[in-house]
Amino acid sequence: MTNHLRWTSAIANSLYEQGVRHVVLSPGSRSTPLTLAFANHPGFDKTVVLDERSAAFIALGIGKESGIPAVLICTSGSAAANYYPAIIEAKESGAPLIVLTADRPPHLRGIGSSQTIDQIKLFGDQAVFFHESGEPVDQEIDIQRISLAAKQAVNDAIRIGGASHINLPFRKPLEPTEDQLDDAIESMSKASSAKHTKPAEISRTVHFNEELSTLFNQSEKPLIIAGPANHHQSLAKSAIELRDKLSAPFILEPGSALSLENGLFRFEQFLRNKEYLNSLKPDLIIRIGDQPFTKSLLTTMDVWADVDVIHFSGREAWQDSAMSTKHRFVMDPNDTVDFASIEKKPATDWLKKWETLEKYSELTLQDCLQKSPQLSDGHVFNHISNQFSDKWNVMISNSLPVRDMSLFGKPTATQFVNRGTAGIDGVLSTGVGISRSSKKPTLCLIGDLAFLHDSNALLTLQKVKTPFVVMIINNQGGNIFRMLPIYDQNRSNYNEFFETPQNVDIEHLTKAHPIDYQKIDTFEELKKLTLSTDMSKPLIIECVTDSDESMRIRKELWG
Repeated sequence: MTNHLRWTSAIANSLYEQGVRHVVLSPGSRSTPLTLAFANHPGFDKTVVLDERSAAFIALGIGKESGIPAVLICTSGSAAANYYPAIIEAKESGAPLIVLTADRPPHLRGIGSSQTIDQIKLFGDQAVFFHESGEPVDQEIDIQRISLAAKQAVNDAIRIGGASHINLPFRKPLEPTEDQLDDAIESMSKASSAKHTKPAEISRTVHFNEELSTLFNQSEKPLIIAGPANHHQSLAKSAIELRDKLSAPFILEPGSALSLENGLFRFEQFLRNKEYLNSLKPDLIIRIGDQPFTKSLLTTMDVWADVDVIHFSGREAWQDSAMSTKHRFVMDPNDTVDFASIEKKPATDWLKKWETLEKYSELTLQDCLQKSPQLSDGHVFNHISNQFSDKWNVMISNSLPVRDMSLFGKPTATQFVNRGTAGIDGVLSTGVGISRSSKKPTLCLIGDLAFLHDSNALLTLQKVKTPFVVMIINNQGGNIFRMLPIYDQNRSNYNEFFETPQNVDIEHLTKAHPIDYQKIDTFEELKKLTLSTDMSKPLIIECVTDSDESMRIRKELWG
């Protein structure tokens, strides 16, 4: 009889040796050999998640926070298909992930056998690595090969950025004998206690050629823009050095993994004003991280498409929707930049112009919020971003929340976003993964529809031990569609087919799991809110906001 567990414990040992420490498992029969190996390996932090889609986003959050992939394990059939949205996000945002799918053996495929689908390259080009292991064979060369496949999977998931997929067919019987289980536990115990040599970190120094040095030195109006970035790919040190060298205005988007006291946060207000665009036009743009997502920046960069762009990226992915990048550098966080050829510039009227607009916009924002009688989305984001320090992770949902953080809040170095595909799926689960990885207090800012979309994450959230707060902005549906022409052109179809307000009692949904719940209806109640990093149980806070007032405030600030 083939010893499946010798095979799967070799995979677990190889992944552990590469630094992997988290495994997220969903229950199933065909995956028994995988489940038993990782369940009995003392070196892994294990999370059991019923819903495979939620499981995949939890693993994604672990990879985003740590830079080390988590392992996903599921049974055969449609279970693995539920991983697909997170796998797409992993590739598009460069987050590492390892997927181990159990499969039926080849003799059961294509003949209508239960729970059997074609799993060969199931995720297509969205996976950065694929290996079909074949059925387990108890020969040393085969053990070496599957161990190497695990090593390859980790390497490509981190180096390229995305999900590595290994498909593993198992023939019954799936359960090991007692002797086989004892042998596997002994081998995994030895492997977890052995000292592993950490791979040497290679750091490089980027030197500018004469053309680049001239671009920097001749620029009188440089502008730095930081888009989203995974924390393990942050180029914070080089970005700050460059800002100080150029005395340049520095725009930060939420999720950029950067925090600056004198950065520009209110750009969504003044860059939407066409009257400012000519006077603010730079002669050089330096981009840090991924493609910006805020409308003002995307529109402005299209208008300024003739300006030279230098892009410093933390990963190997083309991020240039304006197609205006002239020079591109792909760097690791431990790389350095030689700025010796760049002359240090003093602060000029160029920088002061941006700082003056920033201060004026901040005063306008505060005045606008203070005059508003109803609780709006803007009140929530402005208050929360001013109350939470870097002691908290903040996972920000897509759709309006990430844009509202840009308009009303401010970036911190501990904000996270899923901007690869910008979907509303898996937001809460990603936050749970970030919490599992960092062991830090975590806040998830999420809209009502995104919360309901990922409500199965509550099954895992109730087990979270570190402080975790879910703040739901309940503005009764997908208000972001109010920005589209359809809102004014075809109001009769708008509510039912676009905004889709839901009549779900969030309090009862929360308590059914059970998780503590609090409701906020007014700004006065919001101001009294205090959250402690000593919380022992998760908390869900539902902020019921006025959608009409929220949109009125946005439009006023955009003007």
